Amino acid sequence: MFKTPTAGTAALLLLALSIPLPALADDDAKIQARIGMWGKACKNKAAEQFGAPMSAIRVSVGATLQTSIDAGEMSLQDIEQYGLSFNWEVEHGGKKALGYCNTDGDGKVTEFQQQ
Repeated sequence: MFKTPTAGTAALLLLALSIPLPALADDDAKIQARIGMWGKACKNKAAEQFGAPMSAIRVSVGATLQTSIDAGEMSLQDIEQYGLSFNWEVEHGGKKALGYCNTDGDGKVTEFQQQ
């Protein structure tokens, strides 16, 4: 038996249909590309700072930031305005160092700190 949609259901359906899914997927791809490129900028900075090979360096998006991206709370426009923050870790020559690296909206390293 078919039921006539309520006003609330109809409004949700119209809202869902108004969001262009390819545009959201395109933004997700651009966000992932920026994470990769800007993370590499932090990795290069760590390699330069510690004289370590790239294989000795691990870089990841900060956990809180990653949660915001995954939840859709941080958009591509936010990332382009505020940049990204990464955690880095270097293990080389029997020594270990870790810290964080911030980038601006163009992917330039603006802060590099060892903890």
